[in-house]
Amino acid sequence: MTVLSKPNQIPFKDLCLKYHPWSTSCSTSASQVWFAVFLAGLKLYAPLFLVPALIFKRKGLHFLITRTLPEILRSSVFLGTYAGVFSGCICLFRSIIGKDLKLIPGLSGFFAGLLSILIERKSRRSELALYCSNQSIEIAWKMLAARGMAFFIPNGEVLVFMFASAILMYFYQREPDSLRSNMNGLLKFFIGQN
Repeated sequence: MTVLSKPNQIPFKDLCLKYHPWSTSCSTSASQVWFAVFLAGLKLYAPLFLVPALIFKRKGLHFLITRTLPEILRSSVFLGTYAGVFSGCICLFRSIIGKDLKLIPGLSGFFAGLLSILIERKSRRSELALYCSNQSIEIAWKMLAARGMAFFIPNGEVLVFMFASAILMYFYQREPDSLRSNMNGLLKFFIGQN
């Protein structure tokens, strides 16, 4: 019974090697995952933040250093933290529970998202939640289809785009204050005045 209160004494090293075969240490592998994803995040977010800042804002080097560079670092740390905490939580929860359950990756993803979302700006949290919910629905549908519990829809992404556009147009027409100002401006540019 005392062994269960000390997760590091449970012999899960063989099972942990299934999740991180490059390292025998769970904490070392989680930090390595964090660093690798942080570097990948820099490659992803640098152009994403730099190109609009250089094209549209044109406020000079001081703006790039004081505003854009911290945003790139913050978003990269967010991404790295999500991956690192997810990796570490899998090993932690497996050692606490005492067995390898199918629930553990979902639980780890929940805690990784909960901790990492606190790093991002509050204004970006809703965008990230919207992106993640879209990805989650798509993954869940594909998993259900692979198990024969749902059906494959040819060109289903067009149907999803149609529903998403309908929802966006509803809010543009009926509740324009609920949309961000840049979204309203973009819709006015393409569609015209509400």
